[in-house]
Amino acid sequence: MNRSNAEFLVNKNDLLAATFLDGERPISKKNEVILKIEKYAFTSNNITYAIMGNTLGYWKFFPTKEPYGIIPVWGFANVMSSNHENVLVGNRYYGYFPMSNYLKVSPKNIRSFGFVDDSNHRKHLPAVYNQYTKVSKNSDQILEYHPTIKPLFLTSFLNYYFLKDENFFDSDQIILTSASSKTALSLAFLLKKNKALDQKQIIGITSKKNINFLLNIGFYDTVIAYDSLEMELNKSKLIVVDFAGNSDYLEKIHNYFGDLLKHVCLVGLADWSSKTDFKSIPNSKFFFAPSHAENRYKKMGVKETMLLADNLMQEFIMKIKNYLKLTYVEGRMELHELYLKFLKGKIDPSKAYIIQSVE
Repeated sequence: MNRSNAEFLVNKNDLLAATFLDGERPISKKNEVILKIEKYAFTSNNITYAIMGNTLGYWKFFPTKEPYGIIPVWGFANVMSSNHENVLVGNRYYGYFPMSNYLKVSPKNIRSFGFVDDSNHRKHLPAVYNQYTKVSKNSDQILEYHPTIKPLFLTSFLNYYFLKDENFFDSDQIILTSASSKTALSLAFLLKKNKALDQKQIIGITSKKNINFLLNIGFYDTVIAYDSLEMELNKSKLIVVDFAGNSDYLEKIHNYFGDLLKHVCLVGLADWSSKTDFKSIPNSKFFFAPSHAENRYKKMGVKETMLLADNLMQEFIMKIKNYLKLTYVEGRMELHELYLKFLKGKIDPSKAYIIQSVE
């Protein structure tokens, strides 16, 4: 038996309990393709996938034995074997993968730029996660940032246009929690780029140790520590885009601003171990990117939306790459340690972590 597929599993009921499962390499049948996963990014967004795995269905993409789940990740893979005449061995794709060595897919809607996985268990899941985009076989520096930046930037792109469609809920200032996260930085970049038009103050809230990092990047008008809320913020109409998921802190913001708090947009759960009961937070709503993607496609068109998002993302990467070092992780122990660091909030925001060569 060829035990060459190492899967990283986490216990759905206890995210701190993780292990590797060695299994057989998958075999392709007619019209199926085996992808060899080359590398993938790991960010706080993946922790959100795990926390919301049951609620939003993230565990359904790559099912495994209970009580475990496989966290989805974004990365690159190469076609190792193909039983589909229109997908060639050696092709390289960007897309949504399990934390493992291989993925079996059933390509449909095959075009020169990619395909959609039509595997039975994925047919009814959000389409945005089932698309695989053909990329060059050798990554340039910008492409190498895509697994880290692209999914997060697209979320923030959709979030920005949602807020703009709502006229920013008639607010004067926008607070971003977990302001050093890549998703928050993406939104801050878009707000900064359009500040002359939107006329909103951009405020980042972060840990004290990350303040200088954010000031150097320059996307925020004001950067404050979590415990400096009352001392440094003006009392005027605001919205909060929350990437942390700490409902106690959101309650603190509400208690301070009262009716001036017009909307709380719940995007991420970086602070996964904190209280996450948002029912007591007025005007709060979870932001589910796939639903907003469908709305944006209807308003702007799919091609037009993706072209605009891609152009803005390239601009963002050019601005952020000098502050965000690609950091490669190899080996099972190293991956396990990195995963636990993310859970414990001990991650350096100036690094973009890329996992490769986990056999």
